[in-house]
Amino acid sequence: MCRIAGPSLSLFALIFVMVDGGRAAPRPAEKAALVTVLAEAGSPIRGLTAKDFIVKEDGKRREVLDARLATDPLTVALVLDTAQPARGAALPTQELRAAATAFVHTIHGVEPNARIALWQFASAAIATVDFTDKADDLAGAIARLFPNVQSTAVLLDAVEAVGKQLAEKTTSRRVMMTVDFNSPEGSTDGMLQKAADSITNSGATLWAASVRPGRGTSANREELLDTMTKVSGGRRFLAADALALQGILKKVAASLTSQYVVTFNHPGDTAARSTTFETIGGPKVLATPFMR
Repeated sequence: MCRIAGPSLSLFALIFVMVDGGRAAPRPAEKAALVTVLAEAGSPIRGLTAKDFIVKEDGKRREVLDARLATDPLTVALVLDTAQPARGAALPTQELRAAATAFVHTIHGVEPNARIALWQFASAAIATVDFTDKADDLAGAIARLFPNVQSTAVLLDAVEAVGKQLAEKTTSRRVMMTVDFNSPEGSTDGMLQKAADSITNSGATLWAASVRPGRGTSANREELLDTMTKVSGGRRFLAADALALQGILKKVAASLTSQYVVTFNHPGDTAARSTTFETIGGPKVLATPFMR
């Protein structure tokens, strides 16, 4: 198995401009981080304040000075596997369309200005709809989703291409959401590292929903999705049946609209080796790459 080497850019050394409702840039004794609150029930969590968060640096609890909903524009690439299934199987087209529709509706129901792009991948990665906040354009493209004539799918190629596009966006809230159906991976072995580097360099969080009735068919694909969702601040979901996709994508969409800028006390000039975020007796929190 090819192993993903250390990313070419540190995930936690990226510089960003964070729009947070007018709060001044943190003083030297402060840090600010963009975090995602997991909305496991599929409903956005948007009422938290500073008193709801716990921040620890190297195990030491820090005072949380401020926490507010992120106001940077949300930019999301939805990347869908449309490869022709193996003989005798059918692509769950209706389930895929329903899940993609729920994803878009959940995001735009809370943040109508969020810009979403739609990509498909089979033998090649294709941008179907560029980043837009026009719900009708996305709905039309989703309604036309149909299995490709090719049975292989280049997920790694798609991730690399999408990462390059996301890297050009100035917002701190960059997201890649992939959906795959265990199609045979058509990308070359060398694409594993390129795809991982593209995610890192883009500053995006990677989220993945994988339908797996059995073991994965590609070790490289499994390694990319398992590793890069964790290190980028996203999460991977595995399902045995495509019927679960709608609930998964709605959960992810609700989480993306539950992002907060958390500002906390950071005494001294020494960088922390690890910083963790929690809520008091509530939902889990994932740190995105953006911290200053």
